[in-house]
Amino acid sequence: MSDLSRTTYSDVAGGDTRVHEHLSDRAFLAAILEFERALADAAAEAGHISPESAQAARDAIDAHQLDVTAIAAASAAGGNPAIPLVAALKEQAADTAGIHVGATSQDAVDTALVLCVRRAVRELDGQLSDVETLLADLAATHRDSPVMGRTLGQQALPTTFGLIAGGWLEAVRESARQLGLAAEALPVQYAGATGNLVATHPHGIDVHDRLARHLRLADRPLVWHTNRLPLVSVGLATAQVAGAVRKIAGDIIVSSATEIAELAEATPGGSSSMPHKANPAAAVACDGYARRTPGLAATLLDTLDCRWQRGTGSWHAEWQTIRDLLAATASAVARLHASLDGIRVHTDTMAQRTADRATGHAAEITDLILEGETRD
Repeated sequence: MSDLSRTTYSDVAGGDTRVHEHLSDRAFLAAILEFERALADAAAEAGHISPESAQAARDAIDAHQLDVTAIAAASAAGGNPAIPLVAALKEQAADTAGIHVGATSQDAVDTALVLCVRRAVRELDGQLSDVETLLADLAATHRDSPVMGRTLGQQALPTTFGLIAGGWLEAVRESARQLGLAAEALPVQYAGATGNLVATHPHGIDVHDRLARHLRLADRPLVWHTNRLPLVSVGLATAQVAGAVRKIAGDIIVSSATEIAELAEATPGGSSSMPHKANPAAAVACDGYARRTPGLAATLLDTLDCRWQRGTGSWHAEWQTIRDLLAATASAVARLHASLDGIRVHTDTMAQRTADRATGHAAEITDLILEGETRD
């Protein structure tokens, strides 16, 4: 369990750890090694180092045994894990010319973080698609099921449960789409100590673009050491996903209240002291995970304040924040899936409160939402 994103309880209690495995410290450090290996290849292809130096670098990287605890302890001196990791590789390499060619530590850390985020988002996207399927089924099944609409905490006019589920679907679908676009746009970082590729001149831009191709990352912006918009965009999109699923969880919680009893989770949670209770435990957990995300997103917004050519603390604040944000969101999505899977919809109870009044265009609107069901 040590190779999950944060703590055993937080990750495992979410019920699905596939996203979290891409966000662990081990995955992060392994991605730094992946960056270094691809950089040696790119530099050799561009003619900046010899094939022999590149091979020596590959041999050292492939032979390196990651010791997460040791690297963490050694990171204190320089403030980031790339410094001791590169030093260890140079000690192992028969020829050091192909290690960390023209790079700065931020190049390695940023690119590693991008690789971890991309992989986590792709895994999360599959889980969101499963949630969308459950929501689409609910919307289609209950296209004509009347239910009392509620506004400002009070009963309003009738609508259909299909339209309510369709609204949930629309928000999840769009937030997932935005997250996917932001993640796929993430670029490689390789610009050297002050962002001008001076150490690899005149091959620097060629090395950069080859590195991007090796890692299958975007090659622009060319330098984003202090332009943190790429990662912040992913973070904000992630928080939108969390907000979309939290809204659904909140609706399930209030609709499961004893006095309303219109929804019930298939496997509700119990109480340590009140055996009569059937709590919407999965929805409650979803709410709890998602509730952490606005603060984490705000921290990422604060990291946009990067001074001069390297962030002083602002950059360092990103590494754990964006991984925590993705982990919390993934757990929220997993708990929402558990809440929706097999959820019991008490249509008789819903219908009793509508007194056979019209539901307007609810069914037709639901159909329009379902027509746009599939994401590219």
